[in-house]
Amino acid sequence: MDISDFQTVVALTETGSITSAARSLCRVPSAITTRIQNLESKLGTVLFIKADRRFIPTATGQLLYENALKIIALVHQAEQQAIKPQPGGRFRLGALDSMAATRLPAPLSALYRQYPDMSIELTTGISRVLYEAVVNHELDAAFIADVPTDDRLERLPAFTEELVMIAPADYSAIRTQDDLKQKTLLVFRDGCSYRDRLTNWLRQANIRPYRLAEMSSYHAILGGVSAGMGVGIVPRPILETFPAANLMTVHPFDPASSEVTTELIWRKGGMTANTRALMNLITSDADSA
Repeated sequence: MDISDFQTVVALTETGSITSAARSLCRVPSAITTRIQNLESKLGTVLFIKADRRFIPTATGQLLYENALKIIALVHQAEQQAIKPQPGGRFRLGALDSMAATRLPAPLSALYRQYPDMSIELTTGISRVLYEAVVNHELDAAFIADVPTDDRLERLPAFTEELVMIAPADYSAIRTQDDLKQKTLLVFRDGCSYRDRLTNWLRQANIRPYRLAEMSSYHAILGGVSAGMGVGIVPRPILETFPAANLMTVHPFDPASSEVTTELIWRKGGMTANTRALMNLITSDADSA
């Protein structure tokens, strides 16, 4: 069945006349008669009976009419969405773990309030994985740091964070790379932009990390540092999510590398209504700050 079948059933049910249905659909009466006959033959049932010069839907015909109304409405909605997309439906969004914990709860909550039909699928991960997921059409958009130059992408600066180093409570001041010699570094796996900044800073002094302990979340890094495992690097806002701050010391990171801008990225030409709605929330929040 196609949309013309549903339109014919609706027109005939509402007018009760082949001639009137044909007029409303800008067709000849014979086309209406043929389409109804073909439908009844295809479905193996009677859809209309003629009584007192009117075509009356049978129980099956009435059910088909009610479903046809819904289908036609959905088709119209789909056409309008294609012409002027509205936020709603599935939104595949990626974000760094720190963003998901600190910056995103408020705008995502606002999205849900404004667009009840939206379904957000939030994926957290390291920068490289999220970047590749956007490029490969697996995510509609993502918040990541240190985005490489890529003509396939468009981007919007979203948040600026300060990176700091964290160490156990009894740790001495960290002033230079030498203070991290023979120390275990708690980091995300390879591909994390913050990890890259830390190891690049050490490399500038010809120092190789003594040991890298790869963690799966910032809370794992915070917990490991507070337990004395080693030193980590985190965005400062993430410290507010950890209740045992007294078990750690906070140290400034290299001034040349401590400021990091997280960008919202999406495929060039792939701007969706959902991404635009999120962008508008972020930019309006920035303007009001």
